[in-house]
Amino acid sequence: MQAWRKKKGLMRAPRFHTLLEPMEREVLGNLVATVSEAIIQRAQSAPRDELAELTGIPTGHKDAPADPGMARLLPDFEREGDEEYEGDNSLLRSLHENDICRAKLQNLQVVGEKVGPDGGVEISLSEEEAHAFLAGLNDLRLYLAAAPDADPDTAMLVEWLGFNQDSLLDAMMG
Repeated sequence: MQAWRKKKGLMRAPRFHTLLEPMEREVLGNLVATVSEAIIQRAQSAPRDELAELTGIPTGHKDAPADPGMARLLPDFEREGDEEYEGDNSLLRSLHENDICRAKLQNLQVVGEKVGPDGGVEISLSEEEAHAFLAGLNDLRLYLAAAPDADPDTAMLVEWLGFNQDSLLDAMMG
């Protein structure tokens, strides 16, 4: 992968560019599909709530995910040691988890569109797309890094995603 670079136009907003190796593009696309599928499965497995159906307010799970990768993407709303009131974390999770999943899927969709079947090894992003791409890369990295039995290839992939993030962030900051 080439480092991200910022191209400024005289009359238009800046764009961010990089060039991936074909294998990097394929790996990134596969990761997006895997993590997106895990998020979708989590959202679809939420228990039905009669009150939510009556009010039209969607609710999600009340418990944290068992999968370490998903637990890293959808952590508890309270830190260990915080004062806790009965059910606060469960209530917050049930009210906000679906929205968080939706936002993560939108960010991953931007990454997927840029590297997917119609995408290419040359990536060009608007500033708005760059923010979503950066968030999507972060979610991919967090999901992979949470694996308890990560092999050396996974560790290298997490490192590569971190480099990709850092490079894009440097380009965005100018």
